[in-house]
Amino acid sequence: WKYVYNRRLALERELGKDALECQEIVDFIKEAGLLKTVWGLGDCYEKLVKEFLVNIPEDCVDPMSADFRKVFVRGKCVEFSPTVINQYLERGEDDVAEMEVTDNEVCKTLTNSQVKQWPRKGKLSSVKLTVKYALLNIIAVVNWVPTSHSSDVATGLGRFIYVVGTKTKFDFGSYIFEQTVKHSKSLAVKIPIAFPTIL
Repeated sequence: WKYVYNRRLALERELGKDALECQEIVDFIKEAGLLKTVWGLGDCYEKLVKEFLVNIPEDCVDPMSADFRKVFVRGKCVEFSPTVINQYLERGEDDVAEMEVTDNEVCKTLTNSQVKQWPRKGKLSSVKLTVKYALLNIIAVVNWVPTSHSSDVATGLGRFIYVVGTKTKFDFGSYIFEQTVKHSKSLAVKIPIAFPTIL
């Protein structure tokens, strides 16, 4: 509890009216089924989110466990699964194959071939991004893949904005579920808790 208690929540922000006027970006976000992560965000109760994380059982991902995809919080049993998350996001239940694209292909797409290979240091400068991907990056570093390093794009963040910007089929419910389980097991205090308003 002490590790989670001292962690901060990602400070999700709603898109302003100016951003919503950029129809192309809104279309990408809608197509991905992520509109509820940037618009109409509900209240976020910090202590409740942290209690939820602490109460995710170790065997939550084990189909043989009685606690499979269940979280007990404040006396209630809550179903917690990629399916539930996708239903909340109003996304379809299509089977989605694993994304088969190399980091170099992602790099070329994000930079319109200005940079042909993902940098060896592991991070791509956000200055090299096209306007579309620069805007998606600004949204992503706050709401989807929280980081304080907005001037650099790590491979995970790059792949995320690539998926949104290319309208690649991707199971965002599973992504959010896996990130949440990962956060519940992490002892790192500096990593912000992602997707707190969804939780």
